Amino acid sequence: MMNRRQTLAGLVAGPSVLFTTSLAISQELPDRTIRFVVPFAAGGGVDALARPFAVELGKVLNRSVVVENKASATGQIGTADVAKANPDGTTLLISSAAFGTTPSFVPKLPYDIFKDFEPITILAATPQVLVAPVSFKANTFAEVLQMARSNLPINFALPGSSGIQRLATELLTSTTQIQVTKIPYKGAGAAFTDLIAGRVDLMFDNPGSSMVHVNSGRLKVLATTGARRLATLPNVPTVAETFPGFEALNWFIVVAPAGTPATIIERLNDACVQALRSDAMRQVLERDGLNAVGNSRVQAQQFLRNEFTKWDKIVRDKNLSAD
Repeated sequence: MMNRRQTLAGLVAGPSVLFTTSLAISQELPDRTIRFVVPFAAGGGVDALARPFAVELGKVLNRSVVVENKASATGQIGTADVAKANPDGTTLLISSAAFGTTPSFVPKLPYDIFKDFEPITILAATPQVLVAPVSFKANTFAEVLQMARSNLPINFALPGSSGIQRLATELLTSTTQIQVTKIPYKGAGAAFTDLIAGRVDLMFDNPGSSMVHVNSGRLKVLATTGARRLATLPNVPTVAETFPGFEALNWFIVVAPAGTPATIIERLNDACVQALRSDAMRQVLERDGLNAVGNSRVQAQQFLRNEFTKWDKIVRDKNLSAD
């Protein structure tokens, strides 16, 4: 199953993109403002990506693109809103990996991610980083494994009930066969507070939110979860160097309601890729530790299905719930 997965390297190495003019793109869309729904609160990771991207997308399309936050813990409210929207290309959803993982935890969602949406592109993706307080005894991933195999107690903070951070933790324990205590939190803020204070030992998190604490000397990075080492952390090994095939990515997807004409989906894909390649977005991605993707709608659809299948198996095998 591992060899069927599309890695971050494969995502970034997508096909060349055919550029079209703003006028040609705009002619395929109704002449009104585009509503860009973020299914999470303002100030979070998805919102931080969506707002500058909406500005750049608006420049490409020669129209306003307005970000609208419809927040809920797992993104259900905003996602359901877009599923019911008019499929004319003027209501779009930008979400994280939670878009593909939430259905496994919440079977009775008011939408189906494969039947009710048309993927446009994967905007960006990033591995997770395994972080620990500076006081934690282990300084390397190998030392963490040694501690666990010596039956020394180790605990992991889980900053969410159904996100990629929890799933990365579950995949790690399944792959390595180590025993750890998992401590759930209702958000990353409280988890970081306890992690920095040394009340918990380890946590998987996005580089963008973790590195500020690493750079300030309050946390240290022991491993990353991509297929390759992060360019910004060349001396930090991947889990895959010890356990080949291990990979856990957070990613950001743009989708439209099902029934949106294929010509509009293709035009929006072109526009998204152009916006993603702007200087402003390069700076945003670098700031947040994200790798630009901008793949085709077909590739985005296949990636979504692969990610769902992979994480759904983990959820079912371990009988996980979002409670």
